[in-house]
Amino acid sequence: MIILLTNDDGIDSSRLAYTREILKKYGTVYTVAPTHEQSAKSMSLTFREMTFHKIDDFTYSVDGTPVDCVKFAHAGLKLKPDLVVSGTNKGHNIGIDTRYSGTVGAVLQAQYYGYPSIALSGDRRSTTLLENELENTLNYIFEKQLPSNEYTINVNFPDDTLEKAKGIKETKLHNYVFPYTPKIEGNKFYPKRSFVYEGDLPQDSDTLAFNEGYISISKISL
Repeated sequence: MIILLTNDDGIDSSRLAYTREILKKYGTVYTVAPTHEQSAKSMSLTFREMTFHKIDDFTYSVDGTPVDCVKFAHAGLKLKPDLVVSGTNKGHNIGIDTRYSGTVGAVLQAQYYGYPSIALSGDRRSTTLLENELENTLNYIFEKQLPSNEYTINVNFPDDTLEKAKGIKETKLHNYVFPYTPKIEGNKFYPKRSFVYEGDLPQDSDTLAFNEGYISISKISL
């Protein structure tokens, strides 16, 4: 299996390197990632020329967005991957956040090209749970034959307050409206919001799975 790996945290991300090592157990991995962090870029793309850097035959960095990286691999390198993986992201991408996420934006571009794709996101603070659960989660995805060119698989690992997840749940995106408390001080705007899920949450939602300590797997369509 030929796997294209990208992210929005940048080519130097330690989580990108860890994800690549795990993915090598499943096939040949090509890594094409942004030169610099590109968080919250969604499906933003670049129309001007871009500089890229060949690190080795299987690794490139691109001075652009996550979508640009997928476009470069597809149209520039003429790579035809069996699977595109984005991540593992430093921070969760649940519900409406998937529409802002550069991690998810990359795999939606892969879906646009007709490639099966997976977005991986985890706790911002540490990688304990990711290291304990990533391979098991990928095994689950492949054993269930979940990858498809008709949707993107969005995976979120719960908070690293747990050493192991309680399990895996196949879920649906839930547009949870976070408490929003922005403020202005002088000429600076602080768009602050809470990331705590509260209240009644749908039983099949990614938000509830996250709250209860489960790995959530949702399907996202363009």
